[in-house]
Amino acid sequence: MSESTHTTIATWVMPILSAIKPFCDEAQALQQVGIEAQCITDANQRVSVDKMRKLWELAESVSGDDCIGLEVIKYISPTSFHALYNAHHAASSLRESLTLMVKFSKVISTAVNIIVRDEGDEVVVRLDLKDGLEEPSKHARDAFMALMVKSLSDVSYDGVKHLRSVKLMRDKPKDTARHDGIFHCPIEYNSDCYEARISKAFVDQYVPTGNAELARINAEVLSDYVQRFNKSDTVAAVYNILLKLMPQGEPSREKVADALGTSSRSLHRKLKELDTSFKTILDDTRKHLALQYIKESELSMTTITYQLGFSDSNSFSRSFKRWTGISPSEYRKNIH
Repeated sequence: MSESTHTTIATWVMPILSAIKPFCDEAQALQQVGIEAQCITDANQRVSVDKMRKLWELAESVSGDDCIGLEVIKYISPTSFHALYNAHHAASSLRESLTLMVKFSKVISTAVNIIVRDEGDEVVVRLDLKDGLEEPSKHARDAFMALMVKSLSDVSYDGVKHLRSVKLMRDKPKDTARHDGIFHCPIEYNSDCYEARISKAFVDQYVPTGNAELARINAEVLSDYVQRFNKSDTVAAVYNILLKLMPQGEPSREKVADALGTSSRSLHRKLKELDTSFKTILDDTRKHLALQYIKESELSMTTITYQLGFSDSNSFSRSFKRWTGISPSEYRKNIH
């Protein structure tokens, strides 16, 4: 899967904007990085990791803060990460919370895997980047690591004392005071990974404030979210490949599957499971783009035909009439 198909939950944008509010106009910041303002308060919306990286870079630039990720977490709200916050607080142990985090990590971002494993008397929590992706912002991962440490204090007021060590791939900040104040343990900068080591006894410690019923309800909410998201995520991946292939000619399912690193049969099966098909996505994509292109008077019908991957203008005209009930030329005439 190409990088542009990976996404982050849109509500992650809000705390970043709050942190940089003293330094820049929020609307201008969103416009500069290409994020639509109307989507950032909706946990069901997603933002590409490319745009999020640009936003983090902008945040550091305008604030002059090389630890801006640690400032951003001050503005996190219970709804920033959909039902994950409530699921964590309802868990009966940190182990249960971490298990939920591994299972539903794509709610926050599809670009990173969370891996939890036991090593002796420690539990290692590690952030692994999906294959082939450019490194996410150091600030995003700083923020995640800091939030994870904060979750220790949710389990017990002295929870941070059970954090043994932390590794960060980022360069050592000019001033380490904020990192030291959050992690309270040895920190290895410029490491080859992002990981935290926590006392196993603490991870498995029973939390009396846990609520099994609430935990189950929130897990169901997250499962429903992921189910809906998987469909839109797969469709978005196919859509992005179609955008690249259509100007080269009629795109086939085989070509799209190859670009996605899978087989045509597997892609067909996956789309069928999601109650859609390659033909449906191709048709919807062409219709969506055709209605945009037709408004651009400088684009000839021939250019639009080939941009959409049609072999000839007659094929394009037939499809356009099926979509709108009139020919492309009539549609353009009506617009202008």
